[in-house]
Amino acid sequence: MNWIAISALEVALAALCACLVVLWVRGRRTQRRFHILGEVAAVSEAAGSLDETFDAICDILVPDLADFCMIDVIEDGRPRRAAVRVAADAAPGVEEGLRQRQPSLPEQITDSEVRGPVETRFIERMSEAELRKLAHDDGPDLEFLRGLDARSAITVALWARGKVTGALTLAVAWSGRRYRRSDERFIWILAGRVALALDNSGLFADLERAERARAEIAETLQHGLLPPPLPHIPGWSLAAMYRPAGAENEVGGDFYDAFRVAGGWMVVIGDVTGRGAQAASVTALARYTLRTAAVLTDDPLVALATLNRALLARSGTSLCSIAALVLSEDPEEPVRIAVAGHPPPLLVDGEEVGEVTTADPVLGAFADVEWRIAHSAVEPGRQLVLVTDGIIEAAGEGGRFGEERLRAELSGAGNPAHAVQRLERALHSFTDGALDDDAAILAVARAVESPGPFRSPALSRTGRDNG
Repeated sequence: MNWIAISALEVALAALCACLVVLWVRGRRTQRRFHILGEVAAVSEAAGSLDETFDAICDILVPDLADFCMIDVIEDGRPRRAAVRVAADAAPGVEEGLRQRQPSLPEQITDSEVRGPVETRFIERMSEAELRKLAHDDGPDLEFLRGLDARSAITVALWARGKVTGALTLAVAWSGRRYRRSDERFIWILAGRVALALDNSGLFADLERAERARAEIAETLQHGLLPPPLPHIPGWSLAAMYRPAGAENEVGGDFYDAFRVAGGWMVVIGDVTGRGAQAASVTALARYTLRTAAVLTDDPLVALATLNRALLARSGTSLCSIAALVLSEDPEEPVRIAVAGHPPPLLVDGEEVGEVTTADPVLGAFADVEWRIAHSAVEPGRQLVLVTDGIIEAAGEGGRFGEERLRAELSGAGNPAHAVQRLERALHSFTDGALDDDAAILAVARAVESPGPFRSPALSRTGRDNG
């Protein structure tokens, strides 16, 4: 009886130990599965590129959960193999063969009309019949699948934003493992985390592509709005400078332009309210409206009135100050000047610097307003200099640059190139190279000879052409 009792106790203890081992194994497996879900969630939160996400997910799943895995994406109703990973002890050529192989997915996954749940394809024991269902032919593809020696495989759909976007396939082969129903349920849960990670990365990639496209468009538009090279105007010498505020912007609210009109040329400098994209849009409107109206009418007042109406028609408030000069081809004709809310042109005559007219109302503020035409005889040795208020209001350690400093720097400037260079150096020194507002300078004089238009050396260094 004692031996019987002892034997019964030994059997009970053995059974208990076996149960404890099973529970311990299951606990370890459950712990590991929670860890896998956590790792995939971390990949999702990282929101790296799609390629980085593919690699990270495959590293998590192989070899812990599978001997090999494939991630396929659905594009235009067709599957495309996006990622493959096999365990290190796989036979040579297996990974490349899986990568090149056309995916064989359930029809429900590739059917774009499917909106409900897609049943998981679970093959607990891989048989010859199952291999033939998966193979694309009875020849090389079937032989390749046989060579994998897969024991079990699970394919589950990846859902994102209400539609199937791909599939995850896991398989075990040379490790000797086999999937059970509990593995199928876990991999179905895992697929949701994988789909979220891929969706986050895909969305991030879409945003990245959209941002690059937006930047390319913005750069193209900016270069289209940059002041053009100054043309060669017979009988006249011109020089100009343009500096946008801020290192990231090439275009701001200041601009200058020069274009042919009947009997001569019109030269304009302007400043619009605001900064950034909004200011750039008004700058474009101002430049091309002035060009069109002036070319059609040869009248700066009509050009100003046309731009005024265009600004008033915009939603919100869009103000623009303009100083326009009409240079005649007849050297005996004085320069016609129209000023709308802009710092008046300065006449530089040796050491003397003074305004040639006063400013009329700014454009875009009032519907019933008139502007005047002033005349200035720019004889040889004299020049007209126009600046935007970004020069006058520029901030430095001594306060603002100011009109007094502006006139002092222009005093004695012998020609437009000299005037622009002196102002540019003084402005850079005063602000230590940091502008709070856009700045532009335009200088015009009768040409003693016929030099080409001046190009600001500093602008040439940055790749911009001043003319």
